[in-house]
Amino acid sequence: MSRRPPFVVFGDDWGRHVSSMQHVFRHIIPTHDVFWVNSIGHRVPQLGLTDLRRAVEKGSRLARRPAPAPTVEGPQPSLIEPKVLPWHHWELVHRWNTRSLERSIRQTLRAAGIMERPVLVTGTPPSAGIVGRLDEVASLYFCMDDFLHLPGVTTSMIGPLEQRLLERVDVVVATVQFLVASKQPRSGVAHYLPQGVSYEHFRTPQPVPDDLASLPRPWIGFAGAISDCCDLDLLNTLAGAIPNGSIVLVGPVTVTDPQRMDRLTASNIHQLGPRPYAELPGFVQAFDVGIIPYLLNPWTEAVDPLKLLEYLASGIPVVSTRLPEVEKYADDVAIADTVDAFAAMTLVAANASPEARSRGQRTASQHDWSARAARFLEIVDEAIEAQQARRSA
Repeated sequence: MSRRPPFVVFGDDWGRHVSSMQHVFRHIIPTHDVFWVNSIGHRVPQLGLTDLRRAVEKGSRLARRPAPAPTVEGPQPSLIEPKVLPWHHWELVHRWNTRSLERSIRQTLRAAGIMERPVLVTGTPPSAGIVGRLDEVASLYFCMDDFLHLPGVTTSMIGPLEQRLLERVDVVVATVQFLVASKQPRSGVAHYLPQGVSYEHFRTPQPVPDDLASLPRPWIGFAGAISDCCDLDLLNTLAGAIPNGSIVLVGPVTVTDPQRMDRLTASNIHQLGPRPYAELPGFVQAFDVGIIPYLLNPWTEAVDPLKLLEYLASGIPVVSTRLPEVEKYADDVAIADTVDAFAAMTLVAANASPEARSRGQRTASQHDWSARAARFLEIVDEAIEAQQARRSA
């Protein structure tokens, strides 16, 4: 007999990046059946190496039964590799995709012996057509970004699909207060579920990685994707403020225009590239300061930086630009309004007291992903009860 309720989840590619949804569902999988539909795309493909590489990767997965490729240890969901076309804004394609998705999901549930009606959770607007077609007990939109301002997304395609999704789902769960207010479903039910942290993963001491140990200190570190939200000019200024130290960037480069990286001209800025999630705490714990050097724009207004709590859990001081979602941690994070203030605060933070570091760890311990997952399940239960009451009425 299945553990109830089963979940059908539309997310990013499982194991490719460790997203908020993946963190939450890693804690749900041990007690619920979870069927994870890999990414169905948020942009119209273009002729280029990146899209060609992704197409080949998707094609190879479709040619065989997909297996989890986790970047973190722990329980894995049952994966569903979607057979869809990326032109979701064409109505005929959208209908074909919806039928294809419904068929794949129903076949997978049937093969797994799932008889109960599922809960549908989606983080992707192109799945709008599937809402209501699985006889689900409740549907939720797990919103982690403002797609209307997210670089690399075809907003002219995603915008109408997201609006269609908001008209159909029962509940919105958003990681940012701005999204709670701006992504209201027709039901009017929207919940705030901010980012969490794998507390023990980042708290447990690890050795200093060799390629970091060879760099001059202090180590001012950024662990995350070097994307369009990063203020590269701020990084150059910061590098000039600590000429005998190192600015260390650990993560993939995802800027839409790779030539922007040429603006990082300081010789003491070191790009170490992406590292497996299992190795990340070794870098973060060694940083003298963890930084969040984000630009302030409509995109970052809807960002709750995942790395902030990871820094605090690792016991290091944090300096950030004044993002709206950072304000709730103002007691533990130095928040800068100017580039010069950011550099000055970073120099001060490098000498943070052991008491301040311990206080940050205590704050992080209150926001473990297990607590976020428990709250998410409460929201799901409330949504199911509301739908049952509505049907009874």
